[in-house]
Amino acid sequence: MSNNLLSQFASAASIEDLNARFVQLAKHDEERSELTYGVLKRLYSYEKEIHRLELDLEDQTKSRMTYQQDARKLEGEKREIEQLINKDPYVVVLVDGDGSKFLDSLLQDPVSGADVAAQRLKQGIKDYLKNTPLGAVDLPILVRVFANLNDLARSLRLTNIIESADDMRTFAEQFTNSRAEFDFINVGRGKENADSKMRKMFKHFLNNFQCRKIFFAGCHDNGYLHELREHVGDPDAKERIVLLETTPAEPGFVALGFPMIRLDTVFRSEPLANEKKYTYPNRPLPSQSVHSSVLLEKSTVDGGSWGLPEPSRRQQSPVSLVTMAPSEGTVSPSPTLSAAALAASSAQPPTPTPTASVSTSGNGGISIKYPSSYAAAGSASGHQNINVQTAKIKNPKTIEYNKYNHRLDSPIKVPSFNNNPSQATYKAKADKIKPNAFCNHYYLAGKCKWGDECDRDHSTKLTPGEIAIHRYKARTSVCPAGPSCDDYSCCLSHHCLHDPHCTRVDCKFKNTRYGDLHLSKEDMVPATRWTEGIAFPTTL
Repeated sequence: MSNNLLSQFASAASIEDLNARFVQLAKHDEERSELTYGVLKRLYSYEKEIHRLELDLEDQTKSRMTYQQDARKLEGEKREIEQLINKDPYVVVLVDGDGSKFLDSLLQDPVSGADVAAQRLKQGIKDYLKNTPLGAVDLPILVRVFANLNDLARSLRLTNIIESADDMRTFAEQFTNSRAEFDFINVGRGKENADSKMRKMFKHFLNNFQCRKIFFAGCHDNGYLHELREHVGDPDAKERIVLLETTPAEPGFVALGFPMIRLDTVFRSEPLANEKKYTYPNRPLPSQSVHSSVLLEKSTVDGGSWGLPEPSRRQQSPVSLVTMAPSEGTVSPSPTLSAAALAASSAQPPTPTPTASVSTSGNGGISIKYPSSYAAAGSASGHQNINVQTAKIKNPKTIEYNKYNHRLDSPIKVPSFNNNPSQATYKAKADKIKPNAFCNHYYLAGKCKWGDECDRDHSTKLTPGEIAIHRYKARTSVCPAGPSCDDYSCCLSHHCLHDPHCTRVDCKFKNTRYGDLHLSKEDMVPATRWTEGIAFPTTL
């Protein structure tokens, strides 16, 4: 039977067929193995991805929890800050009382007028706030008025607005006592005292987030433009700063773009009569002899100082026969008696009069000295001979500012460094007194207010050439008072002395506490000139 089966199998398939079938089955096994390997490999990669995602999920869960904790913490801090910001908000009114003066009617009744002024000022600010987001809140209104009471009272008294200085002091006291938030502060003597207080308080309140509005009453003084211009373009500052115009605002303030209001029921809208720019009358001097009293015109600028004839008339006079030097501390120099005045006196019938020697006393008076004998009084023609002693007039010091109220320095000549013996002698003297230094005020201004107590050197004798070198050296230093300096004797620089052509990258005037103190050609055009002894500037 077995033989039959083998024969049948042999007949059913040959060896080649069996081999082919074997190869086919082996191929199927290989494909199955590859498929199984691919499936396992993918499962492994999926397992790794699942593990990574599990780690990411765990990390995200932790981050979300941390974020939620931080968010809750920040929300709490935000609520605290909002409560702090919204706690005790207020607005402030800063008034430069030297230029922004209360109405005459209020000052003339200092007791009740001060209370009325405070009430009107507070109501005026409230009326403005009604049209702002702050209108729904009853905010405290702080008022600070800074003024030199003595000089302010004097100006008001000379213009017959008040009867005595006590009226101004009474008004200030009553204004301060009218409201707990109101203060009328006497800053004392000094041109910049009120300005300095205004600047400091403005900066203080601007940096205080509880102060929602700052009403700034100083538009009469270009000196404040520097502080205000720094905040142009700041949306927060524009929202908080409001300019309070009293007398007509200077053009620079209008150009800043801050909101501007007026309170004409509280402040004067025009300057005092003695604050207006003074122009000297154009009229001839009275004809009279030197023996008669010189008629002088009172100036309204000071109320007690003597006026000047118009400068152009003084320049036209070919000969000045009697010259009165300006007295120290007066508002304006004393007048000049021209040759025309004496010419008229010569028309009088000649009388034997002693020869007069006319000189000034230094404080505005005239001294006339007569000879002991009348014999020398007249000439052969009988006319009077007058010997006139010409007084030396010292030009008053001046300061010029540009339209931005930046002080402009006069040009200075650079001392020669080659073949200049003064360079070597100056250096030797400077080295000799080291670590001390030469006193600028003593050597350059001619006097030092500290005298013997000054810690700078006064003892070394400097030649004119050495003083020129020291003057130039001083001009290479930046003035600590900056571009608003008002010291007539200041010998330092308020902008680069090489302006407008400075090209130095490391120039010390580039990065100062006042910013870049380089000026362009346009910035170096003077706009106003202050003259020592005169209370108001000249517009150029």
